[in-house]
Amino acid sequence: MKNSPSLILMRPRLSAKADIQICRNAGWHPVLLEYLQFKPDFSALSQLAQKSFDTDVVVWISPSAVHLAASYVPKYLPCIHVAVGEATATILASYGFNQIIYPADGHDSEAVARLPLWLAQQGKFLLIKGCGGRDWLVNHLTSLGWIGEIAKVYQRTPQSLNWSLVTEQQNVQAIYLTTVTAVNVWFDQLPADLHALSKSLLYLVHHPRIVNALNKYEVSTMLVPNLQSGLANLHSCSTE
Repeated sequence: MKNSPSLILMRPRLSAKADIQICRNAGWHPVLLEYLQFKPDFSALSQLAQKSFDTDVVVWISPSAVHLAASYVPKYLPCIHVAVGEATATILASYGFNQIIYPADGHDSEAVARLPLWLAQQGKFLLIKGCGGRDWLVNHLTSLGWIGEIAKVYQRTPQSLNWSLVTEQQNVQAIYLTTVTAVNVWFDQLPADLHALSKSLLYLVHHPRIVNALNKYEVSTMLVPNLQSGLANLHSCSTE
């Protein structure tokens, strides 16, 4: 793909595995900028098997949580697995899990909270995530009568962006951002000599909160269901 257009992925490496392949399949060259790395908490991971035996629902907060914790959770248990988004659900299935559900109308805690499951029954849930982040979903499910436990299985370690990965590219056209934190890191660390490039990019995002975070930077944004849909849309536009 010597002359392929390049797309910047602002993601931790674990989260970007599927996106890298999506880019390549769509004819784009992925440029991974890691603004976070994940450090596993092996003590928390080692407790997952026992905790999983005593739960009705396991909630997986991200693709990274699945990659780090999947091998510690038994596959044969009768519990339901809830994924925060289709990408996380796909990765769960690739690890051999069954009874997977996910919201079709969003990629966040609010979308998970709208699943009919939470009103159809009550029981215990185990939320697998990293340290930090919001506690909104746990508090909401608890208010519905569910009993919850949180397994914080990794630490987030901020990274300085390797801008040489961007400057060595000849045809950078777009960037995919999946968190407000990624937006802030991109613009906070942006070198002065890449300011013009940053203004020329199309910013693909999958949540209105990220669109709002980008508004003050006056850049072109496209709200897409996921990266694959976004790239397909760009391809259809270029061939019209």
